[in-house]
Parts: sequence; structure tokens; C-alpha cells
Amino acid sequence: MRASSTLCCSTSSVGRKEPRASSSRRLSAARCERHHKTRICASSSSSSSAYDYIVVGSGIGGLTAAAMLSYHGNSVLVLESHYETGGAAHGFTRRVKKKRDEIDTSQKSKKGDENESKDDDEDDDTNESLEFVFDTGPSFFAGLTTPNALNPLASVLEVLGEPLETVKYDPLGTFHIEKGVPGLRRHADLDLLCEEIERFSEGGAKEVRLAVPKIRDMFEALSGLPTIALRTDWRILLVIGKRYLEKMSKLGKYGGVLGQPTNALLDFLDVRDPWVKYLCDLECFLLSGMDASGTVSAEFASVFGASDYFKKSEFPVGGGKAISDALVRAIEKRGGEIRVNAHVKEVALNDKKDEAIGVRMRMDPEVVIKAKKGVLSNASVWDTYEKLLPKDAKISAQEYQKNTTIDCSDSFMHIHLGIKADGLDFSHLGGHHVVVNDKSKPLDAPGNVCMISIATVWSPEMAPDGHHCVHCYTMEPYDGWTELKATDRKAYEEKKKEKCDVLFKALETVIPDVRSRVVLELLASPASHEKWLRRYRGTYGAVIPAPKMFPGPAVKGVKNLYRVGDSVAPGVGVPAAAGSGVICANTLTSLEDHFKFLDKCDEK
Repeated sequence: MRASSTLCCSTSSVGRKEPRASSSRRLSAARCERHHKTRICASSSSSSSAYDYIVVGSGIGGLTAAAMLSYHGNSVLVLESHYETGGAAHGFTRRVKKKRDEIDTSQKSKKGDENESKDDDEDDDTNESLEFVFDTGPSFFAGLTTPNALNPLASVLEVLGEPLETVKYDPLGTFHIEKGVPGLRRHADLDLLCEEIERFSEGGAKEVRLAVPKIRDMFEALSGLPTIALRTDWRILLVIGKRYLEKMSKLGKYGGVLGQPTNALLDFLDVRDPWVKYLCDLECFLLSGMDASGTVSAEFASVFGASDYFKKSEFPVGGGKAISDALVRAIEKRGGEIRVNAHVKEVALNDKKDEAIGVRMRMDPEVVIKAKKGVLSNASVWDTYEKLLPKDAKISAQEYQKNTTIDCSDSFMHIHLGIKADGLDFSHLGGHHVVVNDKSKPLDAPGNVCMISIATVWSPEMAPDGHHCVHCYTMEPYDGWTELKATDRKAYEEKKKEKCDVLFKALETVIPDVRSRVVLELLASPASHEKWLRRYRGTYGAVIPAPKMFPGPAVKGVKNLYRVGDSVAPGVGVPAAAGSGVICANTLTSLEDHFKFLDKCDEK
């Protein structure tokens, strides 16, 4: 789904430095080196080890928090159960063998999951094989290199000395909503978007044009208090009073609507055209997994306003994994430690069971790796409360039930493909597409909305010359998949193939002969998503419909235990997950150091 905002390719310009031709090979080498180092660390826990903070999980929220805490001089240990960092935003590599000048089609993976085995780190002769680098999760990005109020990653990575290389482009993507009609090109610039909407609804385009000045003013108002300034203790009042009070003054006139569902915002903007409202439902669904009746207005206004402000979307060179790699470098160069293949059994508590003092590992549960200042869980809200917290923790029954009964969205079917690129021209089509199969069905109906990401449109080094990487995914309920995989593998493979056919049909909207181009095929189910992305029930994220709010980082009842990630405020998506890490780290940082960090951000 959407990670930050958008993508596509009509005009392209490279942010930062020129892309490096050997990025994918270098990613594999770096992966090997880190695996070797961290495997040793993961097996050498000691009761004498003590860190200021321990972070359980290395998703974007956990890595952002760890990087910022390291920046502020804390000793940090990150423990990741996967063999890769990045959580839902990690990447993986697959190779397929050549047969003379053709691909050996016997190597096509017709039954394997996306990550059925670890990445191939063997020394394959690159003259004998083709290597493809895939993203596993987020595919739509914006605001990664231009410091802005709403996506904290640009500012954070600049200050940490790890700015990203990105390709900038427009439009965001093509939305194929109506059958037999060229799709809507989802431009970032709202004026250009209105021209596109006019092809489908003249009245709707008129309404949106009238709303554009309000959307831009609302975005400016929301920008008055940037994510990098937020914290959850009383000191936020001092931060606002000293730096942002005047800039926040514009928020007053929108205060009554920003916390409400997006439907209320559309009423406020006098947007009532049915076609435009359907488009807004689709945009909300891509953002949060909910339509306009559940997605909070502030998120919708922020994304529309931000994309219009940037006029471009961005794709990180090397794929989404480049974001987690940058955060990993920021942690390690300041003395932080990251251990993969490191399975945490539970949070260790003091004798009173009301304070986190470290963690216990599954391989040696009698040993406590100590955290002097706190433990941060980047696991989901369900896994934190049901698995990481000991049963005797001083959590009230009400608090436990409130957190463990939060709803979650469905999971996904995925296909990852390596395809021949002969004759394909994406200069107009772009690399991101959303295909709606039936407007009369709910957006979250299984197989109804298919998301397509062809990363090599912007980062061609992710595939061999003459090839593209394709990632396509759609919603699918979780129930039954894990049991079927465990009890009847043949039936599981057949069902996976059957369910993924809708994704191939969606791809045929963009590449009619895609099936004949396939040289590498990987199919994945909700069971795959759960296992390889370490996601509770393979979910996209927590479903907390507005006006309800996502919870803050503190775990009530247990001192020095905090949560970060997409089941914590601000919510779902890469900017929100990174924001949760920023907010938590700020809260744990002195006001003086927080102000110094904000000064550094201003300098950038």
C-alpha cells in the first residue's frame, strides 16, 4: 500500500547523487557481511551486557527510534528475529539461472513463497544467472529528501548524515477505475489532477478546483507543528511555546474537522460528487486500509497537501530497503548494535513487575540483557501484549483487553516477478498502477483492488539488463491459510496459484503479454506475509477508525516500556511509522537535546 505518497514516470530527475550501477550487488555483499557479524552477536548474549535502550524489532519505527537515541549519545541494542532488518520494508534477492542465451524456465518458482528460503548468498557466477532485487512492502513514497513537516525521514536522515538517493517523478501512478477507459494519472500537483478528474466527472473537477485553496491552506496550517517537534510529555508545551505557537495559529479554523473521518472533511470542502468521493475512498484505502469513513481527515489532508507541495513523488534508489539500510548505518556508526536472527522471548521485569529492566532471549531465557533506561517494542500491539509481556506484568485487565482487541486489517496475496522488458516503454505508463476490478464491491473485498509496483522503472539496477522487477499485491483474509499450509501443501500451492490469478489479470491491464514474459515467479499468501514480514496475522496494520486515536508510546502499568511502529500514533504507513520512532525518541530525550536537534534540522 502507500508508504508515503506516490510514484510514476513521465519526467524524472535524480535527487542527491547519480544512481550507482552496482547497487544490487553491493546490497548482497553488505547483507552477507551483516549476517555473519550479527549471527555471532545473537549467540553471545551475556548477563553483563547492559545498554541504555533495547529495541525489539527493526521496522522503520524501531530503527528510527534507535538511530535518534544513538544520535543523542545513548548505547542502543536492536534485536531482530528476521535475518534482515527493515520489518515490512525489507528487501530480498533472487537469482534465476540462464540457459545459454535464454532463461532456464525450469527455474521458475511456481510454488515457492516470496521468501521460501533465505536470500541466495552463494557466489553464483553472474554470467550464469540473473539477479533480481525485490521490495516486500511499501512502494509509494514522497518527502524522502526534502525536509518537510509531515514525513520526518528527510530531516532525520539529513541530520544523521545518511541522506537517501532518490528518483523523483510524476504522476504518482495510474488508477484504473473505469473499464475500457485510460486510467486516471494521479498527478501530485492538484491543478493537474483536476484536469485528469475532468475526464471522468466535470462537476467533480469543478468541486475539487474550488477546494484546492482550502487544501493548500490546511496543509500550511498542519505544517505549523512538524513531526520532528512532537513528544508525549508535558514538555511539548515548551516546544510549542518557544518555536511553533505563531505558526500553529492557522490550525484553529480547521480544529473541528481534522480529527474527524475524511467524509467530514469532504463535506467541509463541499466535495459531494460521487465519482470524486469514490476516488477519495480509494486514496484513503491506499493510505490506511480504511475508506473515507474511517481514515482521519488530518492524514488525508496531509497527503494531498504534501504531494501538491512537492509536485513530485520519490523512489529510493535500490528500493524501499534503502531506507532501513540508511537507518542501520546511522545506528552502527554511533556505536549501536544490531542483531538479526535474535529471538526475544519476553521483556524482563523488576521484582514488582511494574518496570522493564531488559529482555530475555528465547535461546537462553535465564539471562537478562539489561536496559538501563528502557525497552522499546517495535512488535505489533497484539504481539507486544500477548507475547512479549510476561503474564504477571502489572497491566490492568482493562488495559490489556483494550490493546489486544484492536481490530486489524486483512492480509495480502503477493506476486513477485522477474520479466523480460523487450519492447516495454513506461515513459508514459509509469511504474505504479492501481487496478479496481469492480466499483460496486467494497474496496477491501479480496482481489478487488490490486496494487502494482515496477520498481525498475526508477531503479533499473534492481534487475538485470533487459528485465524488470514486478511486485503486485491485493487484500486477502488471513484465516485458514496457515492451517492449510501445515496440513496439505499441495492444496495450499493450488489455492495460492488460484488466488494470485487476479493479480496476473490486473497486470495484463498494464502489460497484456506479461505471462509470456515471466522468467522468475514467486507467489505468496497471508501465511507467507505473516512469516517473512513478521506481521501479526499478516495484517497491513491496525484498524482504528477516526475519530478514535492511535495510542501513544508508553505502556501503561509498566515503567520504561514503550511501543513504536504502525500500531502506535501517528498510525499506518512509512511516514507514520517513522514518526512514531521520532516521537518516542524525543519523549526520552532532554528538552535541551531536543532543541539542539531541531536547530540542526533547521540548518538543513
